[in-house]
Amino acid sequence: MPKLWMMDDYDECLERPAPEEPDGVYCTATVVLKPDNRSDLWRLIEDFSSDYKRHFNHAVLKRGVCIHRCQQTLESLTPTVRGSLLVDEFPINTKYKFDERIFRNSAADRAKYDDMVEVCINKQLNETYGLLAHAEVQSCDTSSSEIELDALDYSFVAIFSLLTLLVVVSSWYDGSINYKQHPSHYQQELDSKRKMVWAAFSIQRNWYRLTSRSHDETHKKLRFFQALRFLTMMLVIFGHAVLLLVVSPTTHVEKFEKMFHNVASMILTNGVQITQVFLAMSGTLLAVQFLAVAEKRHGQISVLYVPIAIVYRYIRLTPVYAFVMLFHATWLLKLQTGPLWRWGAETEQFFCRHHWWTNLLYVNNYVHADQPCVQQGWYLAAEFQIFIVAMVVLVAIVKFPRLKIAILVLVMVVAYLIPAAFIYYQKLDGTFVVTLEAQRYVLWHDENYLKSYIPSHVNFGNYMLGVLTGVIYLELQKRSINLADSKVFRAVWYLNIPFSLLTLLPSYVFYVQEFEKPSLWMAIYFVVSKNLIGIELGVLFLGMIYGVSRTTQRVLNYRFFEPLGRLAYGAYLSHPLVMRYMYVSARGPVYYSDLLTVTMWFGSVVMSCVVGLLLCFLIELPTTSLQNHLFGGLMGRKKHNRVDPEAATNGGETPIASGLEAKKTDL
Repeated sequence: MPKLWMMDDYDECLERPAPEEPDGVYCTATVVLKPDNRSDLWRLIEDFSSDYKRHFNHAVLKRGVCIHRCQQTLESLTPTVRGSLLVDEFPINTKYKFDERIFRNSAADRAKYDDMVEVCINKQLNETYGLLAHAEVQSCDTSSSEIELDALDYSFVAIFSLLTLLVVVSSWYDGSINYKQHPSHYQQELDSKRKMVWAAFSIQRNWYRLTSRSHDETHKKLRFFQALRFLTMMLVIFGHAVLLLVVSPTTHVEKFEKMFHNVASMILTNGVQITQVFLAMSGTLLAVQFLAVAEKRHGQISVLYVPIAIVYRYIRLTPVYAFVMLFHATWLLKLQTGPLWRWGAETEQFFCRHHWWTNLLYVNNYVHADQPCVQQGWYLAAEFQIFIVAMVVLVAIVKFPRLKIAILVLVMVVAYLIPAAFIYYQKLDGTFVVTLEAQRYVLWHDENYLKSYIPSHVNFGNYMLGVLTGVIYLELQKRSINLADSKVFRAVWYLNIPFSLLTLLPSYVFYVQEFEKPSLWMAIYFVVSKNLIGIELGVLFLGMIYGVSRTTQRVLNYRFFEPLGRLAYGAYLSHPLVMRYMYVSARGPVYYSDLLTVTMWFGSVVMSCVVGLLLCFLIELPTTSLQNHLFGGLMGRKKHNRVDPEAATNGGETPIASGLEAKKTDL
């Protein structure tokens, strides 16, 4: 079969020409093979691609064409041969290109180069395979292309410069009032709110907030969440690394297709559910924090507490999120080149400039989800929406303690029924089927991704199971019950992880069989298998809290996990842009061995943490410090002298927890 990727040398094509020579031009094109039932090869391609859940669509190819080389090819062809290599329009019933509005000068490039590129590509296809195709230019680069800056680009530079200046000035100020020149100065609250505001951007003070740890008894029990945040974030990056291997040009696409014929691959494929760990952590921590606050206040929670908490959390999440979006909308495209770079970066720039408001309103998992700005932001939207519902549920069980069990049961029933109904009536599979062809377009247009993965209503259950875990922990604590003393629980806990992996395997049936839809049994299977993750995580969390495995607890409580866990939010936001530079900037098809894949994965983790550290010092920690000192009173924050790393960040009693926002949780 024709190779999915073939690309001329990009850099050689765009070498600066002599003054009297025309500019070098390099175009990327999508190619769709024309059906030809007389061809045995075409029938093979059609049959092989019909297994769409496990194979690429081999009728859709990607090509990079140097126009100068193509022109030389055309000069050797007679007009009759050229005409025979042009293909008349034919029905195309598959997704094969990006929105034409995305790429600058796309219409002009198509008008100028479409026929030329199609002839050159068809010459090679016809001579080698006896096939013809429709070729459509998506974007073209020229050797004379220059970076064009607009007001938005300058605004990012201005904001970045201002933040850097604030860090420098604040650090100088904080150092200048350290009269004893002792490190303990940066761990203590200053004697006035004005001084604390001036020192909010101090890199010395924020370093202590990042690396210090609390010694409160509850904090010690929940400290392992920092390690889980970081390790989960690493697995998220690994999953996205595999996705980018499919998106970027590779020489061995058959390796991915073979993988999908192995039932064990479901552990990797269904690994997309790793985000459920963040959701379950968020629910658990929110419940523990909120109910602890309610107990201190003897159940006296104001109705205004919920909207204030929502606004408070919005301010925590949004500044660094908006900063990353602004970078994606401006400088991401300008800092790299390559044959596929515009496909990977100009799309992001277009989406962010047009749909930024959906991210800031945290509705981007429903609105324009097929043209996402900062695609991983779907999780923030889903979690923010579920957080609001969870806050209402928690207030209800505090206000009506006798109905606590009834309220929680009702919520869990709803969490199961709503996604089951959606799966049934929208005629979806019983699991999130991740196809190779959908991954070629980063899942943007995949029905399963848009309807059964990113919406809040299909992720609600595991968040609420996390809330239930937090409620159970507090009840056990009140009754002085130690689960580590239970032999039954210890056995369940040790069997939990292998059982969790085994539960991923049955989903393979949806890749090898096509079931009639809608199906009641698939709707039931979807909610049971998805929310089983939340139950498994609840068992894991409770076992860790009570120290069922002392060795595991000691490992996850190592001090270096504390700052790494606090960097998880920034690293999560920044890792796709880091990985774009590592993968999408490839000049041609690459052979990704297992060792190279693992190496690039670790490289992505390290660089994401470095960028996360930058975001932490520039925006995250200063924002939370300012918020606590200016508005902390609204959440009932108690004054304290010592700068505890979590309390100073979270405001002591603030019931705001997130699986990603380590610095926004009271651990």
